[in-house]
Amino acid sequence: SRCYVKLETDGSLIVRSGIPDLGGGQASLLSQIAANEMGVPMEKVRVYNTDSMLTPLAGTTTATRQTYMSGNAALKAAREVRNRILSKAAEVLNVNPDKLDIVSEKVVVKYDESEYLPLTEAIQACNAAGIELYSEAQFNAPFTGIPDLTNIKGMTFPDFTFGAQAAEVAVDIETGQVKVLKIVSCYDVGKALNPACVEGQMEGGSIQGMGYALYEDFTIEKGIPQTPSLAEYLIPTAVDSPEVKTIMIESGGGLGPYGAKGIGEPSFNNIVPAILNAIYDATGVRIR
Repeated sequence: SRCYVKLETDGSLIVRSGIPDLGGGQASLLSQIAANEMGVPMEKVRVYNTDSMLTPLAGTTTATRQTYMSGNAALKAAREVRNRILSKAAEVLNVNPDKLDIVSEKVVVKYDESEYLPLTEAIQACNAAGIELYSEAQFNAPFTGIPDLTNIKGMTFPDFTFGAQAAEVAVDIETGQVKVLKIVSCYDVGKALNPACVEGQMEGGSIQGMGYALYEDFTIEKGIPQTPSLAEYLIPTAVDSPEVKTIMIESGGGLGPYGAKGIGEPSFNNIVPAILNAIYDATGVRIR
């Protein structure tokens, strides 16, 4: 995955990435990373995404890969620009670059924040010296060996997200109707870069999994789909959705930016067996 980051003369940022944002906050994630590295507010970041005429290739938003792949590409590009700013500011402030930080649009001396250089002045010094304040970086996932399928050993993915889900259900023993009363979803997300988006993914994955367990039924007769629209192919609506309690554990152990882990597909994985186990607990009947 590739990402382009440019620091403009007025202190604003431009981020370009082919990342497709499917509603999970994928594009805003990159702007957060760039803003954090460059010490500028989010409102001064402009993101161009998806358009292949304007953006470098970032791959698909699938397999819980964008936080890991495009997030690391954005971090790599932003840090390259950051290092150029700090190196020039160090000359102006007469300190070592490792003694500097960028906070609230100022390049500050860590041990004395009263000594600083406005970010725009640091940019002007770089421009005068012909230092480019843009970078396009590529992040490659490490290659993994082919797993041994005879004993289910080996790494199929460089990073894994672990979690657990629980469901409380009520079952009408006369009709067999099942109502999900509450869902609890707990995952180690490594680092929640945008807690609201992470929470939304965990909630959405839970409801999607509930649909897979209780609602969805794609039927075909003589090769003809009998459920061609959402009028026949049922999925949960807001009316059907129970309370979903999310618990985010931030171990910092992910391989994504700042120790983050992906939470797209993982939030769906455990809820189906949780619901089936709850039905078994209520009725003594195991659905297979």
